[in-house]
Amino acid sequence: MKFYLAIIFSVLLSAQAIAQEADKSFLNIYDKYWEIEDGYYRVMQHGKIGLVNQSGDVIIPCENEQVWNLQENGNIKVLKNGKLGIYNLSGDLIIPPVYEMIWTFSDGYARVLRNGKIGYVNTSGNEIIPCKYDQIWTFEDGKAKVLKNGKTGFVNSSGYEFIPCEYQKIWDFEDGKARVLKNGKMGYISIQGVELIPCEYQHIGEFNDGVAKAVLNGKIIYIDTNGNPVNPIIVEDVTDQADTVRITTIEVDNPKIKIENGDTTVIKIFGSKIAVIEEDGSKEFSFDSNNRDKHEYKRNRHRRFKGHYWGVDLGFNNYLNANGEISLPDEYHYLSLSSAKSVEVSVNALQQNIGLGRNVGFVTGLGLTYNNYRFDKAYIPNVDDNGNLIGQEITDPYEKNKLMTLYLTAPLLFEVQMGRNRFDSFYMSAGAVGGIRLQSHTKIMSKHGGDKTKTKNRDSFGLNDFRYGAQVRFGFKSLNFYGTYYFSPMYDKDKGPELYPISVGISFYPGTW
Repeated sequence: MKFYLAIIFSVLLSAQAIAQEADKSFLNIYDKYWEIEDGYYRVMQHGKIGLVNQSGDVIIPCENEQVWNLQENGNIKVLKNGKLGIYNLSGDLIIPPVYEMIWTFSDGYARVLRNGKIGYVNTSGNEIIPCKYDQIWTFEDGKAKVLKNGKTGFVNSSGYEFIPCEYQKIWDFEDGKARVLKNGKMGYISIQGVELIPCEYQHIGEFNDGVAKAVLNGKIIYIDTNGNPVNPIIVEDVTDQADTVRITTIEVDNPKIKIENGDTTVIKIFGSKIAVIEEDGSKEFSFDSNNRDKHEYKRNRHRRFKGHYWGVDLGFNNYLNANGEISLPDEYHYLSLSSAKSVEVSVNALQQNIGLGRNVGFVTGLGLTYNNYRFDKAYIPNVDDNGNLIGQEITDPYEKNKLMTLYLTAPLLFEVQMGRNRFDSFYMSAGAVGGIRLQSHTKIMSKHGGDKTKTKNRDSFGLNDFRYGAQVRFGFKSLNFYGTYYFSPMYDKDKGPELYPISVGISFYPGTW
C-alpha cells in the first residue's frame, strides 16, 4: 500500500511541476527573465528590461536599462536613458524618468535631483517643491531649510518659500525667532519670516531675559526683542560697608568708573591696564592699552619655534587596496582612476605651534582638503536603496566624470629643523592627521552638440564620515613636499570596496610663515 501511495505522490508532484512550467510559457518570448517577487518577473528583450506578472501582463515595458526590485510601498524604480523614474504595480508611470536621483519616500514625499538641483515630489509624481535648490534639509514641523545660489531660506510642505533665500545663515529657531546673517550683518526674524530686528548689526548675541548684547557701528550696545536700545546696568549706592567700594556713576559708552572710599587697585587684562587716578579724595579708573616695545616683540618672535603647515598643498590622490596595491576588485572596476587628473588641493588656514625648543616642536592646525577622483571609465558612482555603492553607466557623450570630497583636516606633527637660521634650514615633520567629511558629490560634464551641461549628485556614496592616517612633510627653502596615507577605509564597511586613500604633492608656504 505504501508503495502505491509513494507512486501517486510522485506523479502529483511531477504534474504540479509540469503545470508550473506550462504557466511560465509566456516568458519564452523574452531573452532573459528573473523572478523578483512571487508572481512578478523582471524580463529582458533586445537588451532592454521590463516587468511582467504571472499572467504575462506587461506592467513595465521593455525599454529601460534597469528595473529594480519592488519597494515596500509597491513601487518600482526604473532607469531609462540614464534617468530615474517610478512605476506602480498597476503599470502607471507615477514619476517620469527625468531625475538623476530619487530618494526613498517618507510620509508621502521623496527628494529628487534633476539637472543638479533638488526638489520634492509626492506619491502622485507632482513636484510640490520645484527642483531649483542646491540643498533641502529634512522637514521638521512642516518646514524645511533650503539653499539656493548660496543663500538660505525656508519652504513649507506645499512648496511655498515663506522665508526667501536671501540669508547667508539662519540659526535655529528658539521661542519663535532666529538670528540671521544677511549681507554680512546680523538681525532676527520670526518663524513666519517677518524681520523683527533689521540686519544692520555686526553681531547680536542670544537673548537673556529679553536683552541681547549687540555690536552696531563698532560700538557695543544692548537691545530688547524689538531692537530698541536698553541700558543693561542699573546701580544705586551699593553698600555702606567700610571694606566695599560704593559705585556712584557708570558711563557705558565711555568706560570710566568713579568710586569713593575704596582701596587703590590696578588690574591688567590681556595687554590692557586700568590706571587709578586719585583726586580730591576720589579715585577714577581709566582704561588704556598696554603698548609693548615693538622691536622687543619682533626680536622675541623670531626666537620662537614655528613649524610648517599654514599654506597651500597641491598634489595627486589615489587609493590602495588592502594589499597595498593600486588595483580594484572586478565588481568595482568603474572606480578606476585617471591618475594624472585626480588631484588634491588643501588650504591650510590655521596653524598653532607648540615649541619644545628653538628648532623642535609640534605643529597643529585646521585646513580644508579637496580630493578630486577623475574616473577613466564611462561610469559614475551611485548608491542603491540600501546605501550600497553601485556603478551607473553613462550613456550620453561626456567629457569628464569625477567624485569630489571635502574634508575638514587637522594634523598633529612633530617637526625638527636643522640649522641655526630656520628660514634657510632643512626641516622634516611627521605625525597623525584626521578629517571630518563636510561634503561629497559626483559630477558629469556632458556635451550635446555644442552645448555643455553639468550634472551634480550630492550624496555620501557610502563614504566614511571620519578618516585618520599619517602625514610626512619635508623641504628646504621654497622646495617643499608632503605625503599622506589614511589607515581608515575610504568607504563604510559592507557599503563599498576596501580602499585606502593616499596623496603626494608639493607645499607652498607664503611669506615668512
